Amino acid sequence: MANNPKLRHAAVLIALEPSSQGLQLLLTERTNDMPTHAGEIAFPGGKVDDGDSNAWHTATRESWEEIGLPASHLQHVGELAPFHTISRFRVSPQVAIVARPFVENLSNREVARLFRAPLTDFLDADKRSYIRVPRRHGMQPVYFMPHHVWGATAAMLEQLVRHLGYGKAATQLNLFG
Repeated sequence: MANNPKLRHAAVLIALEPSSQGLQLLLTERTNDMPTHAGEIAFPGGKVDDGDSNAWHTATRESWEEIGLPASHLQHVGELAPFHTISRFRVSPQVAIVARPFVENLSNREVARLFRAPLTDFLDADKRSYIRVPRRHGMQPVYFMPHHVWGATAAMLEQLVRHLGYGKAATQLNLFG
C-alpha cells in the first residue's frame, strides 16, 4: 500500500520542546473554517508539494507556514511508520526536538491556536481510552485532556508512545537511540 498511486502524500511534524517540566508536545487546534477536520487537534503538517525533496522538508515547510517554527530551530531525531488515513493520505510523521526558542507566527487561515502538552500526559493510561471506529480494524486511541485528541493525530501519538517505551518517565526516554 505504500506505493498506492491513489494515496496522496503528506507529512506532519511531531515537535518535542524541552521545558523545566520535561518534554512538551506542540499541537495545533485547526480553525473552524478549514474544509476538513475543522476545530480538531493536529500536528503541524500537510500535503507534499512538488518542490519538497522529502517528508522532512514537507513537515518543516508546513510547520513554518502554520506556526512560524523554522527548520533551523529543529533537530530531526527520526520518523515513525507512515500512517494511512481514511481520507486517502499517506502521512509520514517526522519527529524533532525544538532546539531553540522560536517566535510563534500562526497562520490565521489554518491554525486557531498553538499549545503545548506534557509528553507525560500521553504516557498516562488514565488519560487514554480506546474506541472502535467504523471502517477501521481494531481499536483507535483517544486522549482525554483539556482537549480530545483522536483520529490520525491520536494514532500517531500512540505509535510515538509505544516507540518511546510505554510508561517510562519523560526524563528517561531515549529518543530513537
